[in-house]
Amino acid sequence: MQSSHCTIDAPENDLWRWSGAEIATAVCRGDVSAVEVVESVYARIAAVNPMINGIVHMDREHALTDAGALDRRRQAGDPLGPLAGVPVSIKLNVDVAGEATSNGNPLWLDRIAEADSGVVSNLRRAGAVVIGRTNAPPLSFRWFTENPIYGRTHNPWSPAVTSGGSSGGAGAAVASGMGPIAHGTDIAGSIRYPAFVNGVVGLRATTGRIPGFQATAPQRFFGLQAMSAQGPIARTVSDARLGLEAMASDGGIDPVWVDARLNYDDDETPTRVALVDEIRGIDISPEIQQALSSAAAALIDAGYTVERVALPDLKRGMELWESIVMSECNLGMLAAVDAIGDATISTPVRNMAACAPEPSLAGYAAAIASRDEMRRSWNILFQRHPLVLMPTSCRQPLPWGADQGSVDEMRRLLEIQSPLMAVAVCGLPGLHVPTGLSQGLPVGVQLVAPAFREMRLLHAGAMIEAAHGTLTQQLWERPW
Repeated sequence: MQSSHCTIDAPENDLWRWSGAEIATAVCRGDVSAVEVVESVYARIAAVNPMINGIVHMDREHALTDAGALDRRRQAGDPLGPLAGVPVSIKLNVDVAGEATSNGNPLWLDRIAEADSGVVSNLRRAGAVVIGRTNAPPLSFRWFTENPIYGRTHNPWSPAVTSGGSSGGAGAAVASGMGPIAHGTDIAGSIRYPAFVNGVVGLRATTGRIPGFQATAPQRFFGLQAMSAQGPIARTVSDARLGLEAMASDGGIDPVWVDARLNYDDDETPTRVALVDEIRGIDISPEIQQALSSAAAALIDAGYTVERVALPDLKRGMELWESIVMSECNLGMLAAVDAIGDATISTPVRNMAACAPEPSLAGYAAAIASRDEMRRSWNILFQRHPLVLMPTSCRQPLPWGADQGSVDEMRRLLEIQSPLMAVAVCGLPGLHVPTGLSQGLPVGVQLVAPAFREMRLLHAGAMIEAAHGTLTQQLWERPW
């Protein structure tokens, strides 16, 4: 799935256009230096970030020092790793040594990490160069990205629509050329939704695949332990694969990390695909319907068998997510949100809480039990259809402020996003792949597989990508 850097005809100051795979190959060969790559990406950041605001903190001196060390290691003949010299960005909600893990909360700017989190350590060990931190909403709890510290991240396709959340800074940065791979986290679509609205690839790994422990925030309730996942946002499926391999390489002290194999013999074998283009009680927009049809055709051409199938109740999955996570939010998060004093986060969180059942121990326990039943339903489906093709979201990118209305409007928004939430509530892996543009905005689809079968997702995603191409080059040619 990787290609040679020689396929790109660009001067050295356009190295920011290269894929992660191409950069790593070129740096290992000595065709370009890691310092040159990082300088090129910083030049791109200087050119476009003032309009996008995707990357909100940079330690340029540290990044160039790390890149220089990589170049010296190459000159000495030392092995460099699969992400040698590849610039990556890290979301505000994980620990980077010496920096604040603010998670978009101005009250947490003093939470300075003493050491890298596991996922950051894994990326550095693979040879990646951390170039900056990407924006997120407070507490990483919206499908929109803005906060009182750093402001709003704009969608590079249109400022009228969301840049996604909570990894909106990561999605917008990758789409606009500010690094080929970004780190993201996902408990309700926070990788897949920014990938969708920014027109890039986003992989939510299986919960437990990538270490998620943060020393600055050690307490994790059941919802975070069972549903939260991490993964890469990238411009290509090939780079998402590289990012996954690096991020998942070691668990350190993480209590939920699973040392599960990545590769299976049948990962690249075409299989039965369950096509979900109808969801009971929820309308899917014509643009998303067309994307599903086009992706299904690409898979059929690649040898897959695609059959229309009814999924386990996605709306019910969203309701279980609400029952579990919002019950836990009552144990401290709602007070933390109110303490921020920012309506852009307090209004949606309070409305999400109002959409959930009244918190109770009995209701919380029942929801956890029902989650187990839903996971079994998915596993039964996977026995016949090892791959599912479904919407990422049921609507085109949401306009700014769509989560700032009434409780009823929030309830409808939750239904629209139920394909994101139902996958997360079961801890499953999900991959968003773009399929094109509709009315100037990105469209795409979601692939879902059994737990720890990310490579099956990535191979099928590569087939869809091969048929549709990537979108970011169109964006880069715009006058900024």
